[in-house]
Amino acid sequence: MLRLALNSLRLACLVAGTAMVAGCAVYAEPVPAGHGQPGQPVHIPPGHYPPPGQCRVWYPDRPPGHQPPPGPCETLQYQVPPGAVLVQG
Repeated sequence: MLRLALNSLRLACLVAGTAMVAGCAVYAEPVPAGHGQPGQPVHIPPGHYPPPGQCRVWYPDRPPGHQPPPGPCETLQYQVPPGAVLVQG
């Protein structure tokens, strides 16, 4: 009985630790696709990243308030025009 309780506690700690570490992922600045300077980072203000699990097509030459809304990555990955980048939340 005690062994089962210890194994359950270890499993719970492992799951909680993995969830905390997964939330600490750091993403590099996106790189423009197509036209523009390859390898040049694109600045995206922190409040304009898409929510987790979604993506956003970002146009470096547009102000943050004039960017298209976030949406499903499965759809947007095929809609990135030259000079824009796909940002994943």
